[in-house]
Amino acid sequence: MRLKFWIGIIISVLCLYFVFRGIEWRKVLVVLGSVNYVYLAIGALIHLSTIWFRAERWKYLLAPMKEFNFRQLVPATAIGFMANNILPARAGEFIRAYIIGKKARISGTASFATIIVERVCDMTTMLLFFVIVLMLVKFPQAMDASGNISLLSSAVLKKVGILSAVFVAGLVVFLVLFKEFPQKTRAVIQKVLTPFPTSLQGKVLDLLDSFRLGLQVLKTGRHLVYLIGWSLVVWGAYALGNWFLLRAFGLKLPLIAAIFIMVLVAFSVALPSSPGYIGPFHAAIVAGVLFFLPTYDRSSAAGIAIVFHLIAIVPVTLMGLFYLWKENLSLSEIQHLEEEEQAEIRREIHKS
Repeated sequence: MRLKFWIGIIISVLCLYFVFRGIEWRKVLVVLGSVNYVYLAIGALIHLSTIWFRAERWKYLLAPMKEFNFRQLVPATAIGFMANNILPARAGEFIRAYIIGKKARISGTASFATIIVERVCDMTTMLLFFVIVLMLVKFPQAMDASGNISLLSSAVLKKVGILSAVFVAGLVVFLVLFKEFPQKTRAVIQKVLTPFPTSLQGKVLDLLDSFRLGLQVLKTGRHLVYLIGWSLVVWGAYALGNWFLLRAFGLKLPLIAAIFIMVLVAFSVALPSSPGYIGPFHAAIVAGVLFFLPTYDRSSAAGIAIVFHLIAIVPVTLMGLFYLWKENLSLSEIQHLEEEEQAEIRREIHKS
């Protein structure tokens, strides 16, 4: 855990260095002062609404174990994402599973497994958006300062899109096989892991067992349809929120640009980083803006990244703190809960 934490800190520092080195802070302040607050507020509200959409999606993942209503899941979802923003190592995922597991008296492993499936839904949806954007949109060819075509050319990106499509197809096939033939699939993976250290094999197989429990919640085709639908709603809202935020800075880019920036951010925050995704998040926003507007001022793009990050982090964190207060919990308590939940999940996996 400590190694992962420090790797995250290093990645954050490096990203911040590349984003903010050599920028003119005067231009950053000019951009911050030119914001259209109407568009900014709309974008912020749409981003915040994804907490409700995520809670609604989670309801269908939990339904085979126990019926929940929307209002029961919003507090746990908000607290979990707040914890992800301010605590290291994505602690919010365990905290969210702990809170709902204890409230409903269901297995901590089972509730955490639904979150694993939720993350797979997010990743698959992002890859699908990525493929659609790269395959159907003609991108401008970005140039560097010397006028040479950069690596982010249309041809290169389309190749990445094809590889992503293959990955998505492979992931879907794996999910189907693992759900229908869990023991055989596990045996094949265990054989593939044979050359690796025993400790690594154990961690991968533990994660696989937890993931197997998550797949068991997908008992009907109806649930799968709801998951796909709500995943599209969640990420569609993010893209729409991004579009309004771009408009807040006077950038009249098409919705597809907002979707592409959303995909970049989603992949960047999957990297190890400091709490709040500081660094990778900013780098993704700057890269996205400059990709569509190669001649745009880099200092101004850095200012936009700062605002994007604040909009993504602050409202959700405040919402989570509010529900934390309503649940009579403190930050120190939920950090302790996260440690308890990880230990409980490991015990349950080894028993299964």
